[in-house]
Amino acid sequence: MQDLAKSYHANAVFIQKFILSTLGNVNLKVLNTGLIERLYKTFPSLELLYKCDEGFVQNSPNIYATTQDQQHIGADRSYLVDESKIQQGYFISEPYISTATGYLCITVIYTVGDGYLFLDFRLRKLLERFDLIEKNDLFKLLNRTSYLLIGGGLLFFGVFVVLYGFYTFAGYLFGTEPLSIDAVFKPIIALTLGLAVYDLGKTIVEQEVIPRTQHVSNTFNPKTLLNFSVSIIIALLIEALLVVFKISLHNYKDLPYASTLVGALALLLLVFAIFVYIIRKTDKE
Repeated sequence: MQDLAKSYHANAVFIQKFILSTLGNVNLKVLNTGLIERLYKTFPSLELLYKCDEGFVQNSPNIYATTQDQQHIGADRSYLVDESKIQQGYFISEPYISTATGYLCITVIYTVGDGYLFLDFRLRKLLERFDLIEKNDLFKLLNRTSYLLIGGGLLFFGVFVVLYGFYTFAGYLFGTEPLSIDAVFKPIIALTLGLAVYDLGKTIVEQEVIPRTQHVSNTFNPKTLLNFSVSIIIALLIEALLVVFKISLHNYKDLPYASTLVGALALLLLVFAIFVYIIRKTDKE
């Protein structure tokens, strides 16, 4: 999404000049079926259009290529317009998320006889028309499907591991075997790992599968790695604690192995703390 906005701003003068010069060759005074068909034929990137009165109150339905939506008649569209610039006969908004379609778009407000004509252009299609970005719909579909399978699999196995933890504990609780340290700690480890796997799958689905019509950044999001790392570290700490308890109860000769595990976890925590410090410092800057 940020890449689309950057590409548009880099070529805004050229794109705006094309739109305005094309609209200048069309008689926009009368909004009829012929004009609508001509506009959609001329601009494949046109998502919808509607008309407003001189007070920027919508007095026509949202007109799509094949349908019309009456529910927005009477809506105030003044928030889209810079009235100090509309005096020149037109105004082009900055890229924003359309509430009607959910896509990143720009709105061209063009002065007509008894009001203003609003035209929403889908930014991606507009840039693709001028070969400013590559059109890889098949690759995007394949990529999104792959992420859906992977993310969905992680979600499934995350839930499965959590249920397995409850099942294991229920077996100890209602079974014939007596409760022990293993009976308590193993389900906790399963729940922690299940949470980590589920959170990773959820993040993959949110960022790579769900259409990016929300304010989602394409940049690296450290929250995913932080959540996953915290869950893994907690699971390892619980396992180290369990190992120490086992050795202290059965064989003190194996304590060096437990201390090695604890030392490795301490080093991991140190590295994790440094990573969190760098992330927070970067956010502040």
